[in-house]
Amino acid sequence: MSSSLGRTMVLRRLAMFLALPLLACAARRSTDLSMRGAQSPRGSGHTSTLKGAWRVMEQVSRVPGGSWSVTAPPHRSLYLFTGTHYSYMFTRPDPRQLFSGDPNQPSEAEKVRAYDSFVAASGTYEFDGSTLTTRAILHKNPNEMTGGSLRYSVEISDDTVRLTIMNPPFQPGHERRTVLTRIP
Repeated sequence: MSSSLGRTMVLRRLAMFLALPLLACAARRSTDLSMRGAQSPRGSGHTSTLKGAWRVMEQVSRVPGGSWSVTAPPHRSLYLFTGTHYSYMFTRPDPRQLFSGDPNQPSEAEKVRAYDSFVAASGTYEFDGSTLTTRAILHKNPNEMTGGSLRYSVEISDDTVRLTIMNPPFQPGHERRTVLTRIP
């Protein structure tokens, strides 16, 4: 197999890896999360749901007990939640650069730059109203597809969700908070 054909196959597989979870989540949007008992964390009796489409408004991190450090929000982002599955993708703060020349034959440096420019994962989740537990089925980082779970504390207020995780594998020794807003 030629080197350019191998690169083309890798790029096509990466595109399928990224597109299929999003399509699967969109197809299952009609599943109702409220059947899973997703009550507002404040116990107001108001049923809050993660179901739907969201975008990242803010990402902050800190060492426990320290001051929050704000990072620039992603250039583009999309979080999708169905009743049982999630999928998310977001780019770094700067717009992604296009490949020069034939987009099916990027240089090695262009492939690395494209890989480093986004974050993506899809899988299943459980939500009890205050804790979100995710289990990746697919993840850009293969080390995060080992069957382990991530636990986030969740605050929902109208069309805003705050997800906070302690000691995440992608930022050990820190606390990370992501603020999402619903996409109408």
